[in-house]
Amino acid sequence: MKILSTAWYVLDANHRRTAEANLRLALEVNGKEVHRLARENFRHLTQVFTEFPCMAGIRRENFRRYVEPQGVEHLVRSLERGRGVLILTGHLGNWEWMAYAAPYFLPARLHMVARPLRPPLLNRWVTGLRERSGNRVIAKQHALLHALKALKKNEMVGFLLDQNAGKKTGIWAPFFGVDVLTHKTLAHIALRTGAPVHPVFNHRMDDDRYHIHIGPEIPPPCTGSLEEKVAAMTAAFNRILEDHIRTFPDQWYWVHRRFRRFRARTVSAELS
Repeated sequence: MKILSTAWYVLDANHRRTAEANLRLALEVNGKEVHRLARENFRHLTQVFTEFPCMAGIRRENFRRYVEPQGVEHLVRSLERGRGVLILTGHLGNWEWMAYAAPYFLPARLHMVARPLRPPLLNRWVTGLRERSGNRVIAKQHALLHALKALKKNEMVGFLLDQNAGKKTGIWAPFFGVDVLTHKTLAHIALRTGAPVHPVFNHRMDDDRYHIHIGPEIPPPCTGSLEEKVAAMTAAFNRILEDHIRTFPDQWYWVHRRFRRFRARTVSAELS
């Protein structure tokens, strides 16, 4: 694993530069600390990628060999309200194992919103593997319609909210001290349907299993226009994402160009 990750780090200059630039901007680290964190991150991601095919071996009778969930009762209580559940998550820990194992300890089907991969043959293989445990994958371009249908069935819909958004699909929201375009669909659906949003994240433990932390409902804003509520809720989502990433900085997807477009925060924005 160390040889593979070191080779990736040394040979893939584009992703190495992206990860190190992201670390400098977000965590305000420099010099040897940047290189150390980037190398640890490449090692972690290499393990995640090599673990992906192995998730076919995760089953109801053995899932605790792979993941250890905590806080399931929060989702159970929310599902009792009959409006479905929305999941806030990101590319932290092993997000694939976390989602794959979900049907073995959660009481409702999980739908995950994902960007289709290229080429289509790879997308079909990955989607087929992701759905083997009972989950369903929703293509990002159809997220709104299919998410609403799933919520009407009192099922769960997960959004990985830590990737770039376009100007049409995103709004500027604070993240690591700057404003970044963040997808607003999750907040819109939550406010439109009244479905509760729960943060669900995971991190690698010393025994190479992943601890899944399921948090209580994120309270929606009570005042303001719809646009103001969407902005406030999306900002809250980013704060939660940031907190989890800061806790496990070597286990996030730093190789993604998350800060490709960002705006410096103004004094007024920082005080609001």
